[in-house]
Amino acid sequence: MGAFRKIVTRIYDYRCCASGLRVMVDNIAMVDAAHLIPFSESQNDNPSNGLALCKNHHCAMDRNWIAPCPDMRWKVSSRLNSRIPDLKDFVNLNGQRVIPSDESMFHPAEASLAWREASLL
Repeated sequence: MGAFRKIVTRIYDYRCCASGLRVMVDNIAMVDAAHLIPFSESQNDNPSNGLALCKNHHCAMDRNWIAPCPDMRWKVSSRLNSRIPDLKDFVNLNGQRVIPSDESMFHPAEASLAWREASLL
């Protein structure tokens, strides 16, 4: 496991910072370390460029459907229709607080959050 993943998942206590879900089975966490600015674009593996997200929220963020913003609240793409029941969990995330890590020195960088907000579709 890479250092970025180890650090980011640990500082969020292996908890999705969108849903609050924490699942640990046999010391294996069901959470990803997600880059705010993709590594392919930034070459930035600093933990302040990352969040711990479950697979669904990680995928939604990578597709620019949801975004953590500099005000530490989630924004949801207007493309997600609240009338579709399967999207309700994502749509209801709009305006909710990003669950922070307990380690303030690793809180997401404002520039990374701003980049992600600007990428929202």
